[in-house]
Amino acid sequence: MDGLIRGANWYCGEINQRLRADETTLPVLRREMMQLVMGGGWFSFELPAEVQPLTAEMTVEGVHKDLKARFGREPGDWTTVSYYENLLNVFPSNSTGEVANGAAQNLGRVVFLKGLLNEYAQAGVKGQKSSGKTRLVWSSIVLYHDILDGQTVHKFDVQNNTLIIDGINYTAEHNRLIRA
Repeated sequence: MDGLIRGANWYCGEINQRLRADETTLPVLRREMMQLVMGGGWFSFELPAEVQPLTAEMTVEGVHKDLKARFGREPGDWTTVSYYENLLNVFPSNSTGEVANGAAQNLGRVVFLKGLLNEYAQAGVKGQKSSGKTRLVWSSIVLYHDILDGQTVHKFDVQNNTLIIDGINYTAEHNRLIRA
């Protein structure tokens, strides 16, 4: 799909980060790997295990009290950081972003992260102004939900023990069996 970004923005809680956010690196999705050697075998290979802890980084222009106050919070006092990106389908070139029946296309991406701001690196001050950007590192992430064009691609929810990949809930049956 060819698309134009019609709008994109970050929110920290309910606070709009427009004109603040410089760059954000979403979590690297990585699995723990366990080495397996079969008895009497000559070869080893790796089996994927659990998803490694997630971390996201963000740089912002300046120092902002509402962001700085998120540092030092304890587990349970989570902060939700969300991103949205709204796309306009430009293929074919006369497209208005609507499908044939008149319903608007749900194109774009939404990402929710819920965790703690565990690192807050302020820029230095040179003369009378900041000499760089403030770097924030979000970790202890208990929710990562990535929605693309209206469908859940990934949802890792530690608190509800939910693992959804490409719309398939891999933990549904397990959670049903252990429900009290």
